[in-house]
Amino acid sequence: MTTLLVLLSVVASLIASAVLLDSYVLKREHNTVKDKIRNVARMVAKDTRVINKVEGDPFDPTIQEYSKEVMEATGVGFVVVLDNNLIRKSHPDESVIGQTFSNVKDASKALDGSEHFSTHVGILGEGTRFFTPIWDENGEQIGVVCVGYVQQTINQELSNARRNLYVGLGFGLFVGILGALYLARYLKRVLLGLEPKQIVAHMKEREIIIDSVSEAIIAVTPNRKILLQNVNFAKLFNKTLLTENATNKSYLDKRVFSLIFAEVFKTEKPVSNQVTVIDHFEFIVNVQLVYINKQIYGAVATLYDQSKLQHLIRELSGTEQYIDSLRAQNHKFMNQLHTILGLIELEKYQEVNNFVRVLNNKYHQEIGFITDKIKCSAIAGFLLGKTSELNEQGVTLTIDADSHFPNIKMGDMLHDLLLSIGILLDNAKEALTNTTRKQVVLFLYYDDEEEIIIIEVKDTGSGIEPAVREKIFERGYSTKGENRGYGLDAIRSIVTHYKGLIEVQSKVKKGSLFHIEIPFKRRNIDD
Repeated sequence: MTTLLVLLSVVASLIASAVLLDSYVLKREHNTVKDKIRNVARMVAKDTRVINKVEGDPFDPTIQEYSKEVMEATGVGFVVVLDNNLIRKSHPDESVIGQTFSNVKDASKALDGSEHFSTHVGILGEGTRFFTPIWDENGEQIGVVCVGYVQQTINQELSNARRNLYVGLGFGLFVGILGALYLARYLKRVLLGLEPKQIVAHMKEREIIIDSVSEAIIAVTPNRKILLQNVNFAKLFNKTLLTENATNKSYLDKRVFSLIFAEVFKTEKPVSNQVTVIDHFEFIVNVQLVYINKQIYGAVATLYDQSKLQHLIRELSGTEQYIDSLRAQNHKFMNQLHTILGLIELEKYQEVNNFVRVLNNKYHQEIGFITDKIKCSAIAGFLLGKTSELNEQGVTLTIDADSHFPNIKMGDMLHDLLLSIGILLDNAKEALTNTTRKQVVLFLYYDDEEEIIIIEVKDTGSGIEPAVREKIFERGYSTKGENRGYGLDAIRSIVTHYKGLIEVQSKVKKGSLFHIEIPFKRRNIDD
């Protein structure tokens, strides 16, 4: 298709050129003929041999010989000299010399001293001729000169001019076709063998695909010119104050460019999962450089709303917390049931009775203490399960005696609170891995006067190095291996969302204390 289009373009352009050139050549040849016969006629009319002999004997050979010389020298078809009586003094056919001009009416127009062109049929056939007067030294008209071409000669000249034109056009067409074939092959190679329709289809497919991606995508050159952006980029930036200016006049806003692309173009290194803050909104940014012929052409960035990822992490982490608690409870009760079943099979019914009483007292003692301090049943149930889970793993979880949390209607915040407590307890448990004293203390309190929820988790673990302490809230940072480091980042996101604060106190080999304060106005209390 590409080859055919290029060939058609070349042929169409050459045909149009041929039509225009043919018209131009015809017009030019006619003008050339007219200019030539006019100049020759005027030259003959001013020659002294003609002026001196035009009024003499018509058979004087002087004018005839001179006329032949002019015809041979200039190539005109005929040179006819007439006196005022329109008697021929010269003519290509010598037999008509001395006779009256064949078209008296046409020649008479020049007797008043004027010049004119005409096309008439004469003795030599149809032709184009020019008449000009002959003046003597006194300014008196003494005759007329008629110079012209026979139409057959003119047609021959036009045919020769056209032949040269079409030969040139034919050669041009041949060269044009070769060039068109080469250009078509070059275009197909540049376009990776794709036809125009296929390119349009691929462009539409690309737009559909990039717009369907949930991440915001934008590609720019080093001078901030936007190469590509999808609809989600504009949607994502609707959350910021840069909606109208982010992509002003096809150029990315300087501030946004500096935050996303400046480092990549400076270091020539890609960026992976970098958290970038734009107008108090956190975005996860990935940037890759784009090379053409081993030269940096631009960069493409994908941006993802950090809040969505944090919400997903909280959802997954919260679910994991619930599953771990249920697994611990199930394990504990299965062990107790197996113990009771074994005693029954051994027919030691008294020991069964004693074992059940002990379990009952211990259960009510644990539940009584927690439910007395924590009135919110969801939190209390969660802590009971977590206590059992940690106990099975050799970790003692103690609820601080000063803890107190009323039954507050918290809505979605309850989930975030449980997630934060669960992450802190799990981190505390892991901090006790290489210690002999495995104790974790939880302090949960709601301050009625300040309207603040306070959470403190203290462990007797290995502590946190000062250098590490500055990085523990960075997403993906962990000293425990790969695919870790999302828990504390989720807590930071929760605390930031509720405009609270989080503090860390730690001593190496002595343990750590995480302190969280979250503002919350109670709307209902059911103590």
